[in-house]
Amino acid sequence: MDLIAFSQALEIGLNLPQMDLEVQEVRLQEAHGRILAQDIYAKDPLPKATNSAMDGFGFRLEDLGKTLPIAKTLYAGAPLDTLPPSACVKIMTGALVPSGVDVIVPLEQMQEYSHTHATAPLGFKKGANIRYEGENFKAGDLLLKQGTRLKIGDIALLASQGCATLSVFRKLKVGVFSSGDEVVGLESMADQHQVYDTNGVVLVAMLQNLGFEATHLGHLQDDLQAQVTRLKNALAYDVLISSAGVSVGDKDHFKEALAQMGAKIHYHGVNVKPGKPILCASVGGKLIFGMPGNPLSCVLTFLALVCPALLKQAGSAIQMPLIQAHLKSPLKLKGQRTHLVLGQLENGIFTPYKDNAYGAGAIDALSHSNAMAYSNGGQEVLVCFLP
Repeated sequence: MDLIAFSQALEIGLNLPQMDLEVQEVRLQEAHGRILAQDIYAKDPLPKATNSAMDGFGFRLEDLGKTLPIAKTLYAGAPLDTLPPSACVKIMTGALVPSGVDVIVPLEQMQEYSHTHATAPLGFKKGANIRYEGENFKAGDLLLKQGTRLKIGDIALLASQGCATLSVFRKLKVGVFSSGDEVVGLESMADQHQVYDTNGVVLVAMLQNLGFEATHLGHLQDDLQAQVTRLKNALAYDVLISSAGVSVGDKDHFKEALAQMGAKIHYHGVNVKPGKPILCASVGGKLIFGMPGNPLSCVLTFLALVCPALLKQAGSAIQMPLIQAHLKSPLKLKGQRTHLVLGQLENGIFTPYKDNAYGAGAIDALSHSNAMAYSNGGQEVLVCFLP
């Protein structure tokens, strides 16, 4: 197995031929987590009209310090009104600000007021407590770019623009296999020589959390021809992911099965710990990833190498954010390679779980960590939060 550098494997994944994804029209309330297939421009400015930021009184600047009659009370939702000469207005938050009003003086900062008259103190600058039309953005401004994965804040922004539907890319369809004769489903009772199907469950959960349409396709037998048949029958999916069977053991048939299918192997073996035997291939415009069988290795290499490639294929212009952090204490790392380390990220400090002295089978490390660090040595690391 010829190893390639982690950075090279990541670059290969990000530069795989782009799949053709259909565009769907969805209702805004169903668009959370979907990826925009269009640029979105503002139909209205924000604020839509100049309005009051506070409950208070509206004055001309030159009338501060004077006692003036209250001409009227203005409420949110009422049409735009006017400010008569030598008068002030009582105005509520969100109400349109009449022409001539220079400042809004909050109720609690008024010098005095009654039902008929009000006196505002000096010291307020023009525009105080007024939200001006278009001060956040103007009509026609670009709000969201194609490739944006929609967050709740994006949904709120689009709703404020009266956007009822929008165009998004079809969800990437991912089929997940588990392999290994020792693997049994969660509904079974595992004997001493068996293990529960951790990888299949975790991969599907992570994929769904990322917004993909993920399906567990069951168990892939440790038999070459059976694997060829199952994989061929699953090529209706955009992406296939299988865990285990990608190393060099007697029953590791995955790469040979792909060869019999005419697949192109983009890489097999990456200079990374854990997860060295990871494999990336394609056939008939579909992507196939062979993941390590160890759950820790499977999860970490999925996040580090598979997830970026899938997000790119799904039309996303943005990857999972990486945070630069400082190690709480130096890591003792063996070999010149990229290390994927579990731990806790708090206030810019990354603390490796058990000082990075946990074994490959320590699934508890995943449960007790909130982040994964990429380290090539040194005190600074890049970190992503675990999903």
